[in-house]
Amino acid sequence: MESKQRFLTILTLLLLVFLLTTPQGLWAGKNKTGGKSSGTSWWNVEPEDEVPSSAYDSILYSQIGPKLREIQKNSNRVAVEVIGQSAGGRNLFLVTVSAPGTSGRFGHYKSLRKMMIRDPEKALRKLDQYKDFKVPFFVNGSIHGDEYTGTDACIRLIEKLAYDDSEEVKAILDNMIILFNVVQNPDGRVLGTRRNESGFDVNRDFISQTQPESKATAALIAEWNPMVFLDLHGFVSPMLIEPCSPPHNPNYEYDLYIKWALEQAKAMEKSVFDNTGHTSQIPFRDWDFSTAGYYWDDWPPIYTPMFAMYHGAYGHTLETPSRAEDGVDAHYWAVWGALNFCVESKDEMIRDQIEIFRRGFLDLPQAVVPADIISQAAYPDFEELDIFLQEFPAAYVIPEAGPMQLSPHQPAKLIQFLLDNGVEVEKAVADFVLNSVEYPKGTYVIWMDQAKRGLANTILEDGLNVSDLGIEDLVFYSPPTAWSHPLLWGVFRGRMEEKMAIKTSRVTRADKVKGSMESGSVQGYAYAPTSIAAFRATNDLLTRGIMVKRLKTSYLDAGQELGPGTLIIPNDAVLADELVNKWGLDLLAVDEVPEEAVALCKRRIAVYGDEGVRYCLETLGFEYETVSRSDLNAGAITGYDLFLNKSRSWGGLNEAGQTSMVEFFENGGDYIGLGGTGIHFANDAGLTDFIPEFSWDPDAIIKLDYHMPDGIAAGFNPVDYAYVLGAAWFDEESLPEGFSITASIAAGDFLTSGFWPGWNASGAAGMPVIIHGEKESRDIVLIGIDSTFRGHPENTFRLIGNAIYDGME
Repeated sequence: MESKQRFLTILTLLLLVFLLTTPQGLWAGKNKTGGKSSGTSWWNVEPEDEVPSSAYDSILYSQIGPKLREIQKNSNRVAVEVIGQSAGGRNLFLVTVSAPGTSGRFGHYKSLRKMMIRDPEKALRKLDQYKDFKVPFFVNGSIHGDEYTGTDACIRLIEKLAYDDSEEVKAILDNMIILFNVVQNPDGRVLGTRRNESGFDVNRDFISQTQPESKATAALIAEWNPMVFLDLHGFVSPMLIEPCSPPHNPNYEYDLYIKWALEQAKAMEKSVFDNTGHTSQIPFRDWDFSTAGYYWDDWPPIYTPMFAMYHGAYGHTLETPSRAEDGVDAHYWAVWGALNFCVESKDEMIRDQIEIFRRGFLDLPQAVVPADIISQAAYPDFEELDIFLQEFPAAYVIPEAGPMQLSPHQPAKLIQFLLDNGVEVEKAVADFVLNSVEYPKGTYVIWMDQAKRGLANTILEDGLNVSDLGIEDLVFYSPPTAWSHPLLWGVFRGRMEEKMAIKTSRVTRADKVKGSMESGSVQGYAYAPTSIAAFRATNDLLTRGIMVKRLKTSYLDAGQELGPGTLIIPNDAVLADELVNKWGLDLLAVDEVPEEAVALCKRRIAVYGDEGVRYCLETLGFEYETVSRSDLNAGAITGYDLFLNKSRSWGGLNEAGQTSMVEFFENGGDYIGLGGTGIHFANDAGLTDFIPEFSWDPDAIIKLDYHMPDGIAAGFNPVDYAYVLGAAWFDEESLPEGFSITASIAAGDFLTSGFWPGWNASGAAGMPVIIHGEKESRDIVLIGIDSTFRGHPENTFRLIGNAIYDGME
């Protein structure tokens, strides 16, 4: 009896250990913070008002957690994990489906996937040894919240793979680990909106990763390097199955991608037709661009599947043709067709995926897409387009600090962004000289002979001028056609064309930014607004009621010139230490704080703008309140100090709203106008009496000349860069008295990259693009670039911060 009791005790302990250590949370699941769930159990979701599909009985977000829990409890093939929370705090569910017993080998499979990156030739040899090697297959559900069908298709597919014992399912599970991001945008699903609760289209955010949803998915892509990535959307009829139309971004190894992506698309097309009767279109194959004038391109890395392609995936967007139940069917059968195609073609597909990485690892040239897989009807200008074969540099180099960088904050963020997304970064162990520039020991070096060179290059390069490709009526599906983290995040980086014999060592994290402080007996400490951190620190101090002053004009202190926009705190050792150690700021000792320095205060800011404007203000640490047209028409502008406007036209207000705005400005209310709409609003409201030149054509990165010294330009280089999606510029001769030029579009060849047909004949070269002035005690700032586009061009966020501070007196 005693031995039996001992046996039961041991058995119980072993069972407890098994339950607690089972990989991937097969029984208990994982939950990072809980989100909007009850208690700590991710499957207990707090019910809330939801907007379901109007076309069929779609599963509610609140039902997804319990449903996944039920499947997990009843199938030993399914693991559920919470990989983070949405902007609105709702859980993001990752479901991993694999053959029983496979989950214990996930680490092994991931290590083999990582070998593809670290030593692709060795990985190819390993494939011959591991015949049971399983490849990750990723399905992304409903990144646009009101495209309900994707998530419902995911649930159906999970159930099929969890319970079905057919030979077909067995073959799929024998060859693949299937990853389902079940509801990529839970906020949108609950609210019935395309965007998340912060107003972002998550499927435009992957090159910026401003949102928690895109960050979580990008982390999974970097972790798993999936062989296939399917993104479930709607609604296009006939069903649209990528690959895309041209032009294709040159940072892909497109010949290897299209070889399998096109055949996989055909397999999905057949599966959909055989099981639902829906026909499909494949843009790469079917569209005649010589007459269409419309494109479904894969140029920008903002879309989820395109971003996955930089990690070697055969990526596809699927646009189901119906909002109703048969739209769920179409997605289901498309994915099913892709799964079966991979069963048949996995070995060759994985070899070509590894070849993508091998080319980068060995610094091999790209290959022209073979003619036998090119539809000439779909690609009439291919001979001209093969100019897009990429010539990669040997390396990019980024000093972590020093005179070449505005501040160390931006380089640190960029380096961490590269590392988080699977790009290998190293550091120089000694000083070196490149292109007559001296770089110190500790400079970051991103060698381009690495597996993910395409991703590294698309993040770090200037981009291409695609204004004249020789394709008639070319239209890109969605901006931007130009992006460059160094140029738009304010990071100096050098380009090494030929490999140099410099010694480097691998880094796994960007170094923490360290501030500095001049010593001595002083009256205060000054710092420049050269970083996002400087604004966040300043706004934090103001929120706590701590005095911060700002120079309106240049000031000479002990032989050192402090420019307009310089920020000054009192001689307080605790405060100074906080700015140095918490915020990483460099403080200059000030012998005397000039009397004309303006004491800053918290301002009540009314904002009419998009998600980019809101993200900019939140990133800088400003408090603000959004106002609607109804608010303005009801006189809600009263009581604010500043109106920041990007997208409210004057004509869209009724008479009462216009009268309220006039009274606001007559009472000294300040105004910041962004873009064409914001600038025209100033004219219509009587704040200015000149009409800017405006063009909708630009979608580009341009070079700016900043006019120094200037408070709005504080913290910028004399020559810097900006993004324009549409642009407004001014005639210098017609600027009213009291207005100053902050920045002009550079004279000559100002276009760095992007799409601006006729840019060199636009008349924009050398013209003022940012101006500011004072009229009857109100400050007015007009900005003709897109300084906040989708939260990406962080360097020009600081223009908004300077403009807000500049209106204080």
